[in-house]
Amino acid sequence: MEENEKEAGQVNETAAVETVQTESAAAADEGKKAKSKKPAILGAVAAVVIAAGGAVGAFFGLDLNVPAATEWVKDYEAVQTTAKERNKNILLAFTGTTWDDTSAAFEKDIMNDQEFIKKMGKKFELAQIDIPSGENEVSEDEMQKIFTYAMMYGLETTPSFILINTEGASFGSVVYSPTMGLESVIESVDEAEKAYKDLAKLKANLEKATGVKKVQLIDEIYEKSPDEEKAKMTDYILEVPTLDPENKSGLLGKYKLLAAYSEAGLYMQRGDVISARELLVKTAEDSSVDPEYAQEAFYTAAYVTALSGMMTTQKEIDYVCSLIEKAINVYPESEHIEDLNQFLTLVKQQPVQEEPAENASAANTGK
Repeated sequence: MEENEKEAGQVNETAAVETVQTESAAAADEGKKAKSKKPAILGAVAAVVIAAGGAVGAFFGLDLNVPAATEWVKDYEAVQTTAKERNKNILLAFTGTTWDDTSAAFEKDIMNDQEFIKKMGKKFELAQIDIPSGENEVSEDEMQKIFTYAMMYGLETTPSFILINTEGASFGSVVYSPTMGLESVIESVDEAEKAYKDLAKLKANLEKATGVKKVQLIDEIYEKSPDEEKAKMTDYILEVPTLDPENKSGLLGKYKLLAAYSEAGLYMQRGDVISARELLVKTAEDSSVDPEYAQEAFYTAAYVTALSGMMTTQKEIDYVCSLIEKAINVYPESEHIEDLNQFLTLVKQQPVQEEPAENASAANTGK
């Protein structure tokens, strides 16, 4: 079972740099290629914290008269200003050239290749953030900026390209490995840009669509969007049940569950685990929700209960076990049955906390 729930915590800048360095070495060893993420629905507990985030952004085309970028600029704030003025997207390179041999080769063979600069400079403003080997190499403020941008754009490893639109939101990434040549990198950047443009066209069509057609467009956009854009689609998600009440699209159950996640997220933010759980169980028991989504809803209801620390009594443990069993039984052909059974075993092994003596005494005397 996938665990998507991430615990919030304070991470200092030194730890962040060390993490990027470690992951860069691993990436080089494994020869990772450019990739895109598409998380599975089952276990997507992170969806519980989906919150409304405003309107969907639009793609801005490139003015042919805009000057081309001719070099990599390390002052990222200056690049952001220039990009806004020229109405251009940004190609941001994250590197670690002083401590990562792959980054050094990437800078030399890819970034500084004149063909690459000429091609990319026409479409993007070119920016570079070079992560230092230690916090003493730059000022504390500069290190904080590097850390902030790395977290903001979901940096996984160096070297990587992050594609950023004129609104400052990332819309694609290319993770470099030594097995990738110049043409492969160019192709990967072009593919990421094309996917963004195609998505923008779908969003433009969405405003003119109605009924089942709009539901289908919403789903296509949702599936093709990065996680941060999915989080901005709450209004569209909540609209699906009214657009297609008879489920002609076959998507009603999926979006009822996503709508439940949105509402459950608000309960969770207030610390109201019981209400979040009840909503998820109610959704799972809705006859219009497909078995695979009912399974997810039952599982997530059990998971948030376990995560909250509520399983301190035998009654709560038994209830969580019943939710997991319902998840198993509602969709027994699921590929996640083994994971669900493992989860069930773990919950059954949960120790029951003894009640304080005064509570036990009060119960015995009927007080």
